Amino acid sequence: MIDTLELYEYAHKVRAKFASKLSEIPWDEVCKNKEASFYSMKNILLHMIDNEDWMVNWVIKGKQEQYVRKRWEEYSSMQMVIQHMQDVQRKVDDYLHNEGQRELQRKVVLKLNEREFTLSIEECLLQSFTEQLYHMGELIALLWQVNIEPPKMQWFWNNPREKSER
Repeated sequence: MIDTLELYEYAHKVRAKFASKLSEIPWDEVCKNKEASFYSMKNILLHMIDNEDWMVNWVIKGKQEQYVRKRWEEYSSMQMVIQHMQDVQRKVDDYLHNEGQRELQRKVVLKLNEREFTLSIEECLLQSFTEQLYHMGELIALLWQVNIEPPKMQWFWNNPREKSER
């Protein structure tokens, strides 16, 4: 059975590959409005990172009201985006390795607009993970539109159970 920790190891590995791929593209192309969900490839990647940060480091920890994300316009390079991604991943990995697996059934309240949802930690983690998958597919399509082959994202290429780099 695949566990939550493995899913996040997989997601982090693949997201890092997408960030690396975007680093190879001119910054103005990465920031260009593509009329996608969050307009540009940069913003889609930042949404993926910020969604994970918000859910794991704020909602799950009962600090949702305190969350303030950096405005995406403030990022002026892929290096800044990658640094943010690495900072978030370190916090998420720390949580998952120290607490996450022990408390998967604990309930939290997710407030979204005027609605409140009572979810288990496991459901919160699954929501954040699937959110990233949706937007990875979007990045794949946007890369194909500019004739760039996306990184290998399949599980078998990024299996966290195989520690060797492919």
